Amino acid sequence: MKKPKKTTRGTDETFLKLMTISGSSVLKLLGVPAETADQYEFRAVTLKEKRIEPDVEGIPILKSEQGPVFIEFQAYWDPFIRYRLAAAVFHGCAQQKYKSRAIAGIIYTDSQYKTAALSLSTALGEGENCLATDCIKEIVLTDYTEEKLLSADPKLIVLAPFTLPTETDKALVLEKSKEWCHQVGQVFDCSQQQEALDILGLFVLNRFRKFKYEEVIAMLNFDLMETVAGQQLHDMGHEKGLLESVREDVLEILEERFGIVPNDMNQQIRAISQREYLKQLLKQAIRCPDLDRFNEMLLKAVSPPKQ
Repeated sequence: MKKPKKTTRGTDETFLKLMTISGSSVLKLLGVPAETADQYEFRAVTLKEKRIEPDVEGIPILKSEQGPVFIEFQAYWDPFIRYRLAAAVFHGCAQQKYKSRAIAGIIYTDSQYKTAALSLSTALGEGENCLATDCIKEIVLTDYTEEKLLSADPKLIVLAPFTLPTETDKALVLEKSKEWCHQVGQVFDCSQQQEALDILGLFVLNRFRKFKYEEVIAMLNFDLMETVAGQQLHDMGHEKGLLESVREDVLEILEERFGIVPNDMNQQIRAISQREYLKQLLKQAIRCPDLDRFNEMLLKAVSPPKQ
């Protein structure tokens, strides 16, 4: 089974932005008491040596018994997310000489990403002496309703797109987005509202892939290209458009030269996501003497290389 490809770091950048303007809200979602959550400031972290990289680390503002916080925002398929987070916690505490208890959390944007994550007990074993039992706080946003999300903290409205199914009708997403924008204006300070709208817009794009970049700009009335993650998502959309164009060229040439293209061949061509493979197939569609010869080249493109 082919593993889904990891996407860009667009959501990671957006999540960091959320943590810097309202990290305490996310901690409350993870079950941290409000009086404790307000005592942290957040930053992106790249740990030295082994390059173990949690998305965000929280450091207590004042000296107290509270330890550091390590959080991952998981918006793609990665079976080793728990392993990487656990390694980041141990490495970070050792590097900074933290001796208090740390808080580790993963926020999944969809239940499939939690299902894909390997349990720490897979590597460490199970039993009452296992240190890996229930040591990571985990949240799956698709398990939440908007009301339940906001009950933790009203500023979590920017995560509301993940409470709707990806196949939600465009008209409803448009209606809900206007409501979310209005709520952002109510719960965030004036100095934070633009950043909160940026975050909301980027999460809408991440959740509802059928929306075009221009539609979200019109919907939320701001320009996502002013954000790093917005530029990444725009580039992804541009690349997707280029790939689809090459696929259509391959199929049109085959139909023109050989007539009807078999359905299974059509599906295989549309499943190819590497531009270089598609460019090679385009050349073969022009050069191959018959459809059988082209199919041989196609099978080489879609078959995994032998070990």
